[in-house]
Amino acid sequence: MANALVGRYFDFRAVALTDGQDDAAVATVVVTIADRDRPGAAVVLSQSRWAGGQALEPGAAWRPNLSGWQRVYSPRVGRELAWGCALVRQGDAPEGWDRADATLQAGPPVRRVDGRGAALRNPASARLAWVGDIMLADGPGRVISQGRDPFEHVAAALKNADLRVANLECVIAAGGRRIAKPWTFRAHPHALDVLRRHVDAVSLANNHSGDYGPQAFAEMLERLQKAGLPYFGGGSNLRAAHRPAIVERNGLRIALLGYNEMFPRDFEAGPAQAGVAWADEEQIVADIRAARRQADVVIPYMHWGQEHSDTAHARQQALARLMIRAGADAVVGTHPHVRQNVELIDGKPVIYSLGNFVFDGFTDTDNNTGSILWMTVTPSGVTDWHLQEVHIDAQGRPHAAPQQRQHQRMAEVERQ
Repeated sequence: MANALVGRYFDFRAVALTDGQDDAAVATVVVTIADRDRPGAAVVLSQSRWAGGQALEPGAAWRPNLSGWQRVYSPRVGRELAWGCALVRQGDAPEGWDRADATLQAGPPVRRVDGRGAALRNPASARLAWVGDIMLADGPGRVISQGRDPFEHVAAALKNADLRVANLECVIAAGGRRIAKPWTFRAHPHALDVLRRHVDAVSLANNHSGDYGPQAFAEMLERLQKAGLPYFGGGSNLRAAHRPAIVERNGLRIALLGYNEMFPRDFEAGPAQAGVAWADEEQIVADIRAARRQADVVIPYMHWGQEHSDTAHARQQALARLMIRAGADAVVGTHPHVRQNVELIDGKPVIYSLGNFVFDGFTDTDNNTGSILWMTVTPSGVTDWHLQEVHIDAQGRPHAAPQQRQHQRMAEVERQ
């Protein structure tokens, strides 16, 4: 695989080129900006040095080898636009388009593992527990500073899992400087000792990992590494952010990927910049396919959706279909701070949002109700799953709901 500079909104970012693309022939990056409401109309770009002044659809003469469009909102025109990127051969760009040399950097080869074949010879299974947003500042942070444990009421239940996965909705660091945004979360480093007792892997792909800037994020990466707590969806550079955390349990190799869709996007990882993994379609497909070659089970954990909405929107549904058809065994999501609907795509579960888990500051019942997703995985994928309801108290501590309200079986979803 190799890195090539393409576009980030109207700037440039890097994506990995998948095996089989002719790296040597790539000489030009073309960015197409299209107004979906007025095809072909001129679009005012705040940063237009990589594109012509006219918005054009890709032509047959230079068909993109990076497929798909990313919808973005443009405050200047007051509606959504879309951009597409094409890596084209020298001289193939249409008239009137500016050019930029694509900087290609060879990366380490992807280790190919026939995970399915190996797993069939070893019919193992593992029980996973997925939880939603964990924020260890504010109320939960005060609980920890008093020598107590915000997980105390669910700790016994979580011990029944072979692998416990969470979204870490804060930066854990002593340093850094708060960036200008309405809500920022930084937990004291002593919170890490509590976290690692109850969680085995964390996603960093969310809109709060960068709340205190690159210094705090780098400090958190170092602390997680020293603590031996695997993380995914963020890293020291683009390649690291998109690299799966592969955790072995009971002979199964489980690949965890994480992606963020929520602003601010300026904390996306770059070729030489630490940050989080962004949910770009082409890159997600490439990541899942690469992980599929290394692991028996592949599950992306998404940070997406509309806050306080209990229903997944069309963008989430489209991404879920894309990920399942690229080879994911399930899709799990968070961010809306409430639980969202569940769907089966090609027989595979998509849990759009687990809601909050360890979090305070909300007054609505919906915001203070979350789920633990219990999942059994084997070499053939997810064989069983259910949702266990939790209620969150005023200090941000989750409590298990009564037994009769805990289970939502796959069969019930299939009847919907």
